[in-house]
Amino acid sequence: MITGSVPVRYARALFALAEEKQNLPTLQREWKDLAETFRESPTLGPTLANPHLPLDQRERALSDLLDRLPASPATRGAVRLLLQKGRILMLPDVAGAFEKLVEDRTGRARATVTTAVPLSEDFHRGLQERLEKASGRKLAVERKVDGEILGGVVARVGDVLYDGSLRSALARLREKLLAGGDAPQA
Repeated sequence: MITGSVPVRYARALFALAEEKQNLPTLQREWKDLAETFRESPTLGPTLANPHLPLDQRERALSDLLDRLPASPATRGAVRLLLQKGRILMLPDVAGAFEKLVEDRTGRARATVTTAVPLSEDFHRGLQERLEKASGRKLAVERKVDGEILGGVVARVGDVLYDGSLRSALARLREKLLAGGDAPQA
């Protein structure tokens, strides 16, 4: 994420407002919901950004959406400003930057753990402890199963990838063999 980027500036302003109003968890949930809504409805952003539709019509549509979520006055104001400035398509990026600021402040981070098959709770608990120790953060872990990794574990903590998959190990071995590396002698 670029420090001076427009989404980061909006996220910082929103974060400062959330701290001032002491409603950080509420805004975090609202922006996560908004970003998810934009991802689930690929026509929503382009429709709201369409300059051929009158601004008041787009504002009404946005207001209806925010009523359904529901959204706090702080979120309403920030999203309305994005709409009025022609930056509504940046909403998912603002939400992502805001989430990163919240994680940094709270010492928490998201992690994704992918295994080839479902594994036991004990395994996941132990892995989470090791990942938290390595990252120095409390983690919210999302579990995924993907048979294409063949075996092992792939864990992503923030921007750091720990790839202990069999697929990756085989790819490294293949590269080493093709490069004439330390191939076993017969």
